[in-house]
Amino acid sequence: MEKSMVVIVSVLLLAVLPYQIQSYYNSYYWLNIDCGGTDTWEDPLTNQWWGLDNSFIKTGQNILLSVSTDRLPLETLRYFPEGTKNCYSLPLEVPYKYLIRAGFYYGNYDNLFKPPTFNLEIDGNLWATVTTSLGTDPIYHEVIYITRKKNVSICLNQTQQGQIPFISSLEAVPLGSGIYRLMDNKTALYLERRTNYGANETFPERFNTLADDFYRFWKPVQLPNYQNLFNGIDNDFFSIVDNLPPYKVLNYAIRGQNISDSIFLPIDFHEKSTQLSAYFVFYFYNVGGPRPVLNNITNQIVYINGVEKNATTIRPYGDCVVVSVYPVNVTGTANVTIAPAQGTTLPPILNAMEVFTAIEVSTSSMSLHSCASWFAFLGLLYLVLCI
Repeated sequence: MEKSMVVIVSVLLLAVLPYQIQSYYNSYYWLNIDCGGTDTWEDPLTNQWWGLDNSFIKTGQNILLSVSTDRLPLETLRYFPEGTKNCYSLPLEVPYKYLIRAGFYYGNYDNLFKPPTFNLEIDGNLWATVTTSLGTDPIYHEVIYITRKKNVSICLNQTQQGQIPFISSLEAVPLGSGIYRLMDNKTALYLERRTNYGANETFPERFNTLADDFYRFWKPVQLPNYQNLFNGIDNDFFSIVDNLPPYKVLNYAIRGQNISDSIFLPIDFHEKSTQLSAYFVFYFYNVGGPRPVLNNITNQIVYINGVEKNATTIRPYGDCVVVSVYPVNVTGTANVTIAPAQGTTLPPILNAMEVFTAIEVSTSSMSLHSCASWFAFLGLLYLVLCI
């Protein structure tokens, strides 16, 4: 009888053990970290709160820059004069797909006029080599990442003597499994570029969360060899298609000058000399003014390095057409061509494009909950065998 009671009590204790361990662990759905900051504050653009970083790292030193920027998280930073590797631990939801973005603004904080170069890692995987500068533009490195354990490790790794790593901001934005849907569980996606074609350089790169639920950067670019178009509409909503692109971006576009013209876009990967696996996303939306002609349609074909990847039709009053292509093997430069197809009445069009490269990541990491469950099972098995 006593042995039976021991078994029953042991089973109950072991069954709740994972949840008891988890109860001591606070995870975050969305994180905005002002690295080196001393006060929390609300972002007037997104209404998101930016928090301090001292809950996520215990090393490094904070500093307030002597220069001001139009991006508040970049006015402070945390630098790491001691140790070759210093890591943030971000308690995120698991398993979940996140957009994780790290921001860097040197601002000559050390008065040495020597912007450092160092490595950025995520869960032990090389994310990017960060090359900072004396310029006034911040540097961002962004990755789409599926969490595999409760604590996501973001590390700054010193690779050269005297090159002190630092960081200005960290963001973790939840995406959901259907966003960038071709991504597989064995990779992360490193953002190479995200372009808003047709908008001039004074147009904002980021919008409020009504316009873009994921607070992405869309770099405005006008190209002189094409028509740079704006349909005259400005609205604060996003399209309910793949990846939820903002209409503030879709309302701009480039289009060929003539019906027989193609759009040619070289995508430079020269900083990475080895062969890469790339993920392309094209956004096509009719920009024909407030009253487009019903009979005007755009039939076009997407080629990458001369290989046809997709044929599509963009219609007046239709919603955005999203074309995702993955994987594409690239080395050095990938040449994108958007060519007119038979039956088109308008030249080819392109509103926006995203380009990622795949990072191989380890899938062996266990979450805290999984580890606790495993040890609970082993403990139960031991009790049963011993009684």
